[in-house]
Amino acid sequence: MATAIGAVERQARERRIFTGMAALVAVTVIGGFGSFALRGYVDVATVPWWVHVHALSLLAWTLLFLAQALLVAQRRTDLHRQLGWVGAGLACFLIPWGIATSILAVQMGRVPPFFPPGIFLVLGPLDMLAFGALTLAAILLRQRSDWHKRLILCGTIAMMEPAFGRILPMPLLGPWAGACATLMQLLYVGIAMRADAGLRGAVHPAYRWGLAVIAGRLLLVELLGRTAIVAGAAAALAAG
Repeated sequence: MATAIGAVERQARERRIFTGMAALVAVTVIGGFGSFALRGYVDVATVPWWVHVHALSLLAWTLLFLAQALLVAQRRTDLHRQLGWVGAGLACFLIPWGIATSILAVQMGRVPPFFPPGIFLVLGPLDMLAFGALTLAAILLRQRSDWHKRLILCGTIAMMEPAFGRILPMPLLGPWAGACATLMQLLYVGIAMRADAGLRGAVHPAYRWGLAVIAGRLLLVELLGRTAIVAGAAAALAAG
C-alpha cells in the first residue's frame, strides 16, 4: 500500500515538474520576444511577412507545448493525444519555414551585427534540425511517456536560442554571443535533469540525448559557420 501511494505521489510530482518547465519555457519565449518589442527594437511595419509567420508559428508551438503539459496535469490524456498530431503537423511546418527564414534573412542583409553571416546562415537551420530530430524521436517513442515528454521538452529548448538572444546582452558578448545563448539552453535542460534526479534518484537517458544534441549543434555551428565555404555562401546570398 505504501509503495502504491509513493508511486502515485511521484507521478503527481512529475506532472508538476513538467508543467513548471513548460511554464518556464513559455515565459522565456514570450517574455524574451515581448520585452524586445516593448523596448522598441522591433519596427513591426518593416518586418517582412515571412518573419511574422515564423514568429507566430513559434508562438503557436510554445502555447501548444504549455497546453499539452497542462492537459497531462489534469489527466486529459485523450485530448493530449489528439492535439499531439496537431503538434506534429505544426513541427513539419516549423522546420522548413525556420530554415527558409534564416536563409532569407542572410539574403536580405537582416543578420544581427554580433553574428558573422556564416555563423548566422547555419545557426537557424541547425536549430531547426536539432528540434526536428528530438521531436521526431519523441513522436516515435510516444508510447513510452517517460521518453516522449523529456524529448519533447529538450526539442523545444533546442529552438529557444532566438528567445535567449533577445534576453541576453548579445552585442556585449562579442564572439561568445551564440555560445552564451546555447549555455542558457543547456542550463534549462540541466534544471530538468536536476529535478529528475531528485524525483527518480537518477537522470533519465532522454535528457542526456537532449543535452548531447544541443551541445553538438553549438559545435557544428562553430565548425561549419567559420569555414570559407559557408562564409562564401553567405556573402554570395547577401550579394544577390
